[in-house]
Amino acid sequence: MNADLRYTFAMRTLHWLIFLLALFAVSAIEVHDLFPKGSLARTILFEIHQSAGLSVFALMVLRLLARLVTNIPPPVPGPRLLQRIAGLTHGILYLLMFAMPVLGVLAVAWAGEPIEAIGMTLPLFLGKNDGLALLAKDIHESGATLVYIFVGLHAAAALWHQFVMKDGVLRRML
Repeated sequence: MNADLRYTFAMRTLHWLIFLLALFAVSAIEVHDLFPKGSLARTILFEIHQSAGLSVFALMVLRLLARLVTNIPPPVPGPRLLQRIAGLTHGILYLLMFAMPVLGVLAVAWAGEPIEAIGMTLPLFLGKNDGLALLAKDIHESGATLVYIFVGLHAAAALWHQFVMKDGVLRRML
């Protein structure tokens, strides 16, 4: 594939690292629910979830900066409506990858709990507020459903391009 049509190495690396960390965060929180409250395993899995989520946020900041300073390949020729849908889907994924860690941190902080991530306790200067904690937690959990939907759409579109359209779109990110 023509190198001009591929994303930069930095963008490709960040894309896949963010995907893997988000998958790790989701897996940790899903498995976490299998253990009783207060158990060591549940606590460790929640810390893994928090660490992965905060890592996603940090890498998304780098990804946004990389996107602003590097050239991205031109859109694949096709119907304008599909290009707009692709752009909207990418925009929503960016929003979700930033919002989910922020909402998670707010939910934990407003619950009066420490943020235990990456082997550290992170200080937050928010007062305990059960109502806001519950709201942030509910939005965070609903956002997870949106992440599943939009990542699924994104993957389905990549596979459609690869195996039906055969236009090389997937290879741009490999």
